[in-house]
Amino acid sequence: MTTRGFDPIAGAPPSRTEDLRHMREALAVAPRGQGRVSPNPLVGAVVARGNQVFGTGWHAEYGGDHAEIMALREAGPRAAGATLYVTLEPCRHEGQTPPCTAAIIRSGVRRVVIACRDPNPEARHGAEELRQAGLDVEIGIEENAAKRLNAAFLWFHRRWVPFASLKLALSLDAKLGEESVRTPVTGIRALDEVHRLRSCHDAILIGSNTIEIDDPLLTARGEVVPRVPPIRAILDTTLRLRTSSQLVRTASQAPVWAFADPDSDGFDERAGPLRDAGVEVIGVPRSEDHRLDLSAVWNEMAMRGVLSVLVEGGGQVAASLLRDGHIQRIHAFIAPMFYGRGGVPAFPGLEPSTPGDWLSVQRESLGQDTHIVFEHRQLQETLDNL
Repeated sequence: MTTRGFDPIAGAPPSRTEDLRHMREALAVAPRGQGRVSPNPLVGAVVARGNQVFGTGWHAEYGGDHAEIMALREAGPRAAGATLYVTLEPCRHEGQTPPCTAAIIRSGVRRVVIACRDPNPEARHGAEELRQAGLDVEIGIEENAAKRLNAAFLWFHRRWVPFASLKLALSLDAKLGEESVRTPVTGIRALDEVHRLRSCHDAILIGSNTIEIDDPLLTARGEVVPRVPPIRAILDTTLRLRTSSQLVRTASQAPVWAFADPDSDGFDERAGPLRDAGVEVIGVPRSEDHRLDLSAVWNEMAMRGVLSVLVEGGGQVAASLLRDGHIQRIHAFIAPMFYGRGGVPAFPGLEPSTPGDWLSVQRESLGQDTHIVFEHRQLQETLDNL
């Protein structure tokens, strides 16, 4: 951290209160790029001096201007001598757009406040380049909020496997619905939030039992229209996916991936019609419990550019992924009702977790339902160590 004393031209240095307020303004606009910027992160920026805000920007579209450029353009010549607040370290490489560090240096801003570092090896070290150019740079204001905003991006670039969110609609007795029947558990506001979550992930994952019972479409149909439709992925060990299902019939509208054991009986005969219909059939081995090797599935997704995946069930899939440590965040949508003995358990056969493994980080009411977000301790530790 560097600090510059009083400058008679630029005025008094910003106070801690001003820094917090302007960084929170940048964090507030960053989510406006949800669903439109992946594989890039969500970024917001503000150009300000004292209480005056001269420019605000956010990364709105993949391949378009970054947040810093939008904010500097709006500020124009008023950026000279001002402070730039940005939620993620400015990039210093030539990608879809020119490096942001060069534009920042040209703008004449005297100070840059960064919420958190960029772990992407291609883009990192922008702070050092700005310091070498003579700018004051401070890192860490509202760091935790900035990291949570881009948890999926940061996780992927540190671990090189997809970030996984588990979404479950639950009754008060932790049931997913009635046995063998498609059952709406939560209300319309919870469903709206699910569609928003779908638009913010690169892939949506379910098991073959969910296909047979619900025949879901799995598309994002909310206010946020994703730039690229999320991949619809199925864990389908013996490749039971029917060509008549909604997923297969709409494969031309949004990608469908079927993960299956290539050594299962009749694999080639079943894979051919699915591939002809536009489904990508991906062979992965089984693990010792005769289910698909979930680590192999995760690696296949990472190699194909999937940074984040929303797991939508059912119970066997949820329990298996939790058991193997593949889930970083849980979105529990809880309805005020009971299914009793006839309900489908949300986590069949799951062993007790260690106290402190899961932390509640968000809670909101959605009509009659309650949305609670939990994060795993391993995610918290990974973000803390970036």
